[in-house]
Amino acid sequence: MNVNYYDTFILVAEDSKADHGEFPNVKRPKKTIGEIQFELLNGNDYKYTQEEVLFETHMLHKNIPEAARESEKAAFWGKSQACMRTSPLGKRYGWGLHFNQEGYVKLVAVESPEYRELANREDLNVTRAMKSKR
Repeated sequence: MNVNYYDTFILVAEDSKADHGEFPNVKRPKKTIGEIQFELLNGNDYKYTQEEVLFETHMLHKNIPEAARESEKAAFWGKSQACMRTSPLGKRYGWGLHFNQEGYVKLVAVESPEYRELANREDLNVTRAMKSKR
């Protein structure tokens, strides 16, 4: 099952109030999905695919032991999963997500020149993160 994006740029959500890329820091004992995804992606440009980010986030968020990885992977992908368009990074924290032609992702801050350049590239599929409210 392949749920990766290729040659795609996900813009921040239309209803996002973020005017810059913000570090998610909720200051709770348990890390949020946004914090985990940010920690995986920040400084790791084009290291992970969407599938890897989603599954690693699940493993860390649910505190699943490494020994259960393979059985958990089957269970996780056995049901439908929300894509990175639903990530808090694009909905709330001001981060665009650029997926290259191999399907690997990079965070791009909404205020950056790179964000504007990617948003206007005609050779990319450009879409938006989902709105927080309908």
